[in-house]
Amino acid sequence: MMLLHSYKITRILPCIAEPEKIRVIAEVSDEIHEIFPYLNAIIKGCIYNHPALTLTIRNEEKLITLHANHVTMTLIEDEKEAEEVLNWLKDLINQTYQKKDQIEPNYSSGDQLKPSDIQKLLPGINCKECGFRSCLAFAFKLVDEKIEIDKCLPLFLGQYQAKRKVLLETLKNAGLKVPSEFLESEKS
Repeated sequence: MMLLHSYKITRILPCIAEPEKIRVIAEVSDEIHEIFPYLNAIIKGCIYNHPALTLTIRNEEKLITLHANHVTMTLIEDEKEAEEVLNWLKDLINQTYQKKDQIEPNYSSGDQLKPSDIQKLLPGINCKECGFRSCLAFAFKLVDEKIEIDKCLPLFLGQYQAKRKVLLETLKNAGLKVPSEFLESEKS
């Protein structure tokens, strides 16, 4: 019993966060939204939007968003990796579909801190001092805990104090690592 029979890559674009990687859009042969609450129940850290019929999955650093009739993926190395991820996804969808009677569906959104939330609180000057091409690329790495906030040097200049205070508190509340000396210094 299969829900998803096939997929077809329809577009390959440069990734916005890391231009040396790609974004991929693939059409799926069948409407897959009915499986989203079940995937949301078994995969940790999903972001499910029931009204919009989307489910976003983080697979390592890749972001995979399932829509009713297509899939978008970001931070993909190349077309070969895109095929591997799509095959993994197809298997996951079909295995979950076969076992859905044994799974309690989860309709909650599973709100999670998103790179775009962090980007809004960064200086937004894309200075590259952190080693990344943009503040958004830095935000992706920060969410993945691949880099620490102190690598954003401009954030610690006086003019960004208000943004810094909110960002450090936001990171802490999301359970992300924030060096304690920064939290202590923000109290005064």
